[in-house]
Amino acid sequence: MPWKKSSNKLVTPFQVLVSYYFIAIAISFLLLRLPGVHQEGVKVSFLDSLFTAVSAVSVTGLTTINISETYTTFGLVMILVILQLGAIGIMSLGTFVWLLVGKKIGMRERQLIMIDHNQYSVSGVVKLIREILKILFGIELTGTIILTLHFTNYFDTLEEAFLHGIFASISATTNGGFDITGMSLLPFHNDYFVQMVTMVLIVLGAIGFPVLIELKTFLLNRRENFRFSLFTKITTSTYAILFIVGALVILLLESFHSFKEMSW
Repeated sequence: MPWKKSSNKLVTPFQVLVSYYFIAIAISFLLLRLPGVHQEGVKVSFLDSLFTAVSAVSVTGLTTINISETYTTFGLVMILVILQLGAIGIMSLGTFVWLLVGKKIGMRERQLIMIDHNQYSVSGVVKLIREILKILFGIELTGTIILTLHFTNYFDTLEEAFLHGIFASISATTNGGFDITGMSLLPFHNDYFVQMVTMVLIVLGAIGFPVLIELKTFLLNRRENFRFSLFTKITTSTYAILFIVGALVILLLESFHSFKEMSW
């Protein structure tokens, strides 16, 4: 349903949503230009900051700079905020703020949230956003605790282990792909525990919130008459096929090339 501007031109929800994403990129860019974000003596160009902001909001993971050598702890926190912004969705975050200040979610906001999450009904939209936030933060918190405890074997202090743990957890769950080791997961190439936890977080973050919400309902309620939706069945089946076939194809193609003499 379109809305009218003051000039009587129609503005569609999609146009408003796109505008929000441009605003999110602008805010992210400003966050990455704040004082104290960059390490002492490090200069980052306008374009590099913009590229990092766009990559983080879109949870793409591409960077033109070394994150670990460029940003301070405060800067890394800003990147985590931006990754969350992209993962949750602009309208989801807006809804969360609305709920915090106690404002009522109107029809216009519900329609925008519906579009952002591919929902075809405005009923229960606010409940959907609450579920999304609970699930996302729950997964990230669990991943953070597990990785932090394990990273105490790699780092001298708990603070450093926690920083790497929370960054790795959020980066994997949001599918952001950013790292603060400077070498991605190469430092853990023989640590299958870190790799398995990371893979689980990536899958949980990529499979989609509608699927996770249904899975949560199934696990908590245990109703005999519960049936997964067609959407969830198609999504999980397709994901599993792509995952298994992709792994087998890469294994077959690279076993005697780039993966030669490596473990399975």
